[in-house]
Order: sequence, then C-alpha cells, then structure tokens
Amino acid sequence: MASRFFNPFVSDRHDRLVGFVIWLLIAAIFLAAGAWFWRNQIEETLARDARAELAQFDKLHANVTTAFDELQRTATSTPCSNEFIRELRRVAFKPDGLNEFMYAPQGIVTCSTSMASRVAVPLGPPDIDRPGKGDIDLWVNKRLDMIGLSGVVGSVVLQEPFALVIPPQASWSDASSWLRKEFVVATGGRVWHLSGESGTFAAASAQRTEGESMWAIHGTACSDAHPFCVALETNLAQIAFDWRAELILAVGVVGFYAYWPASVAHRSLKKYWSLESRFRRNLDAASIVCAYQPILDLRTGAISSCEVLARWRDVDGSIVPPDKFIDLVASAGQTLEFTKMVADRAYAELSANLPQGTKLQVNFNIFPRDLDCEKLRHVFSAFEADRDRFPLALEIVENDEVLDNVHGEIEALARHGIRTYIDDFGNGYSSIHRVASLAIHGVKLDRSFAMAPNESLMARMLVHALDMIGSSGREIVVEGVETQDRLDLLLESERVAYAQGYLISKPLPIGRLVEFLANHDAKAVLARASRAAAA
Repeated sequence: MASRFFNPFVSDRHDRLVGFVIWLLIAAIFLAAGAWFWRNQIEETLARDARAELAQFDKLHANVTTAFDELQRTATSTPCSNEFIRELRRVAFKPDGLNEFMYAPQGIVTCSTSMASRVAVPLGPPDIDRPGKGDIDLWVNKRLDMIGLSGVVGSVVLQEPFALVIPPQASWSDASSWLRKEFVVATGGRVWHLSGESGTFAAASAQRTEGESMWAIHGTACSDAHPFCVALETNLAQIAFDWRAELILAVGVVGFYAYWPASVAHRSLKKYWSLESRFRRNLDAASIVCAYQPILDLRTGAISSCEVLARWRDVDGSIVPPDKFIDLVASAGQTLEFTKMVADRAYAELSANLPQGTKLQVNFNIFPRDLDCEKLRHVFSAFEADRDRFPLALEIVENDEVLDNVHGEIEALARHGIRTYIDDFGNGYSSIHRVASLAIHGVKLDRSFAMAPNESLMARMLVHALDMIGSSGREIVVEGVETQDRLDLLLESERVAYAQGYLISKPLPIGRLVEFLANHDAKAVLARASRAAAA
C-alpha cells in the first residue's frame, strides 16, 4: 500500500499528472480562499444591511413615542368631543407616517380620527403585552374595519388611553433573485410576520441554532427598545448562477496565476523525490538488496565463487541497479559505509541459507580510494570468524585510477587471506604494466571482450589479452560470457581460470542461488571442456 502511494512521485511516467494535480490543488486553495473571503464579505454586508433596515423601525419607534407624548400633551379636550377629534387629527397631520389615532381606554375604542360614529369597539386581547415599557400593548396585523377602514390592516399600539395605528411597512420586489427580506415582530418566543418573504426570519433563527448552511447566508437585527426585527437571506448558488460569466472569468484568472506557484512547487517536489534525494534520505541497511552471480571454475567445472552485486530498494519497492546510484555513494564519500552494509547483508544471507560444509569464495567490488587494509578488515568483519567457509576476494573497480602506493595495502590484505582482482580490465585506467606491478591475484576482463561479435576486433583482441595477462602469472576471470561458443573458446585457451556471465547464470537472489548450487553439474562442464579441447 505504501509503495502505491510513493509510485506517482517516483515514476517519471506520472510527472505530468503530478504537475497537474499540484496546479489543481493550488488553484483550489486560491479559489477556496477567495470563496471564504467572498462569503465572509457577504455575511458582513448582510449584517450591516440588516442593521440599516432596522434603523427605519428605530425611527418608527421614536415617532410612536413622540406621538404618544404629543397626544398626552395636546389632546386634553373632552374625550371624543369634536374638539378632541380635531386635536387627534392635528397630531395625525404630522409628517411621521402615523395618521390614525384612537381614544381607547382599557382597549375599547370609543372614537378615532377615522370613525364617523361614537360607538365603543373593543380591540380584544393584545398580541403583545409589554409591562415596564410604558405599559404598551400591541395588536399585530389587526383588521381595522371596526374604525371604518374596511379591508385595511395595521398594527395597533396602545398606551393608555390613546392608541395609534402603524401602517404596514413597505414590502420589496427585489431586483435580484438571490436576496430575501422579512420584517417581523418577535417577542416571548413568538414571531409575527409583517412584510417581505415569510420564513426568512425563521430560517435565520434555525441557522443560529443548527449551524451554518453551505449555500444560505443570513443576517438578522433586532432591537432591545422595541420588538421589531429584520432578517435578510442570500443564496450563494443563485448568486453564482446570476454571476456565472464573471465567475468563469475569475476561475480562469485564478488558474493562470496558480501556474507559477504550481511550477515552483512541482520543481521542489521533483527535487525532493529525485533519485538522488530519495537515495540519500533512505539509504540504510534495510534498503540494501544483494544478488549473487555464480562464477565458474573452468579447471574443475565447479562453482567456486560468486560476485555480490548490490541493489537498492526504492521507497516504492522497486529495485534500483547500481549504475543508477553508485556515483551518488562515491560523491557523498560513503563508499566504505555502503560496502559494509552490503557485506553484512551478504554474510547474513549466505551463512543462514547455504548448507554447512559449502565453501564459496565471495567477491565484493571496492573503490580504489578504499584500499586500506585495516579499514577493509573492519568493513568485512562479519566474515572474519567464517573465513574458511567464505573466503573473500575484493574486485577493485576502475572508476578511479589505482594509485601506486596501494601495493603495500594489497600485500597486507593478502597476508590476512583476502584476495584482490583488478575489475573490468580494458575499460579503465589499468594497463598490462599495472597488472604486472601490483601484487594482485588476478584480473577480470571487461565484458566487452566476451560479448563482442565473432570476427570483430574486440573478439580477436580477447585472445591477445588472454596471452598478455596469462604471461604475467595472474589468474584470469572473464565476465560477460553469454554464448556457448565463447565459453568453448575460453575452455580451449586453457589460460582462463574462471568465467562469469548469463550463460552460466544471471545474478540470483539468495534462495535461487542455493537452488542453483544444489543443481549444478560440474561433470557436465568438464565433459564439455574435454570435447572443446579435442575439437
């Protein structure tokens, strides 16, 4: 499961997809931030607008208070007399929007600015009784037929002994389809709709109780001085639809400006997940994978040794060959540390899986810079107690020039029973002079000799290389043997001690190496050698 997660970051096949996903995420973050800001601005705007709408009720409340004060001060004639009615009408004539006044002691209307008769009409039980607020009673949306205003509805406010009618507040036909308003009277847990879109105040109250809705935003405002409230609601989906052209343009602009940070993030991510970065972060003993390539002794037909080839297990579980990372090991100065991890892993696998009594020389590649006997003895210390079973041979790779002063180190290694070979002879710094001057045990010919096509220059030079190296008295190992004809040539020359290549076996994991050794038929190899010699 973990490897599947890492695979898109490791594989170059997914590079474009990763870049697109990064761009998409950054664009989504920008859009989300913009949407949050937009929504927050709308919420603040609705709350501000609700307070502004409530201001007209504050003004209405002030007008009502002033009207009652004026009635108490000026309507002093005999109640319901002609002069008293004129006094009421003088107050009603003021430009405050309040035009209907009544004399209604204890809620019984006996006269008003509109009543032609003087018949007592009870208002009935008030909808709202607010003791402590100037003893005000309120009838919400009451029909005014009883005072001669047929079909008219208004809210009646009573402050003994006078009452006045608050006309219906203006309702809106909004220019936009996404904004709703409602004016209500709300007190004591009860709500009376006055005008606007019924249910808007209830939806806002539910939002405060149950949490915010994804698409609906509400703004409400209520006063402590009076029971009037204003509620506003907007629908984001409807806004988005109405402004769809502008939103599409905004998304395009966001996508354009998201490209640069996405590119920077993509480059940083590629660098973080590059092979070099992954290797440096995750190189440890557990990530080392060993493969073992059998080496055939042409003199006995037996598998006398194997070369340990290091691989590295990437974070996605894939196995990375050494040519992809060995330069990273060298540039980081970790060659000895890396070789020790390989040696410890190889010893653990070989000692645990090969049958007791099996003797197998184990070959390791080392860098010329690491040719230090004491350091190498520490690197291969795991083999120290089991040297008879697993004798060691070190193959000096030719990525660096082999210095002349390593002669003493090679001799010191030999005194401790560790053999040395020049690896990849013919493809590096070594010359036949170097082979003759160093106290090495043998030479591994570069695979280009063995793999060269018949009758090619390299194929013809193979014979000459065998003669030159053989004359130096060094053992010869030929790697890259992939055809039976080439193996027959090596058998016929009688100068080659060992052969290695896919014809014999490709590099094997430890389990398959054990099977290969158990099934190997040395007699068949010798018989082949005899036939080649006879031919």
